[in-house]
Amino acid sequence: MNKNFKVFQIHGLTGLLFVMLIMAGLCFGFILFPIWAIMMGWNGMIGNLYNGPLINYYQASLLWVFIALCVYLFLKNSITIKIHTSESLDEDNIKKIIEEEESNKDN
Repeated sequence: MNKNFKVFQIHGLTGLLFVMLIMAGLCFGFILFPIWAIMMGWNGMIGNLYNGPLINYYQASLLWVFIALCVYLFLKNSITIKIHTSESLDEDNIKKIIEEEESNKDN
């Protein structure tokens, strides 16, 4: 076993409250605050400056999920574009294909 690891034991109500505080902080920091910031930013810029539509918390959460997924996909490089070139056909292959097509038309 690796001796560099430390084991933290949670004892009693204070340990449980500490874990709940950490979970609430993570939830607020990575979920609720970005949703609030997106909603305020959108409503401040698009809504007030350009007289566009205002969004609510639900729409801001959908926009946050979209942004998070796009960042995840582009930073992970999971989207790849591959360009395949077909093999060049020489004259003999072209004549063979034309003859096969003409014979299929006759049948």
